[in-house]
Amino acid sequence: MPIQGMILLDATNKFSTPNVLPFRDLNWMGRLIRKDGTSEEVDLMPKKASNDYITMMYAIDASGKITGKLRRQRTDHNAMSFRSEVENIKEEEYLEKLENENEKIEIADYSRTNEKDVQLPIIETCSFTGTNLCEFIGEKMYINPLLFFTKEHNPFKQEKREYPIDYGFPFLDKYSIIIDIPEGYVVETLPKSTQLDMEDNIGSFKFISNASGNKIQLSISHQINTPIVSSEYYSMLKGYYQGMIAKETEKIVLKKV
Repeated sequence: MPIQGMILLDATNKFSTPNVLPFRDLNWMGRLIRKDGTSEEVDLMPKKASNDYITMMYAIDASGKITGKLRRQRTDHNAMSFRSEVENIKEEEYLEKLENENEKIEIADYSRTNEKDVQLPIIETCSFTGTNLCEFIGEKMYINPLLFFTKEHNPFKQEKREYPIDYGFPFLDKYSIIIDIPEGYVVETLPKSTQLDMEDNIGSFKFISNASGNKIQLSISHQINTPIVSSEYYSMLKGYYQGMIAKETEKIVLKKV
């Protein structure tokens, strides 16, 4: 347990804040050495979740073109690593990479808030347009609701694992999505709401979907509560990711009326 009233700092990293240490420091236990020669162990592993909140509102037209707005807010370790990642990259270069990695979308009205104020979450906002995000089969339209945020591959591929899974810090990834469907179409299939919970409160995945009129609302979250997961939980974790990816890759099907 952290010693009461203790604050962990690393002044060598300009994006680090109190109790948000760079990854190189997160080696489980540190040692506090006092002037009188006594010492004790200090738990260095983060307890507070780092958030990555994404809000997307987008409209689909009858040709399958998608236009939308996006807001992304990162806190704590997520914010620190993002600030480090973009520090020496020109915005133009960063946006080009973002467009290429996300199904060749076009990004406009991009802005970044609190880039230098490390005490606050870092926020990105933009508009986007995509023409490769829908698939037509006959008179039906198929859409991945998470668009370019869809996770398609399970990171855990081995049959067995000897070592713990080290996330570095607890985290919560959360998506709030509102979709406008085109005139002349109705929702034929909507992925059902579901929840996956891992034992011992290691983590959970929630997928909540709702359709009303020409609007679809989705709330999706993936939460890991412990920075290091013991290898004895590996097969459970692998199955959890398999279930999460299966749900995230389920498509919304729109039918022409």
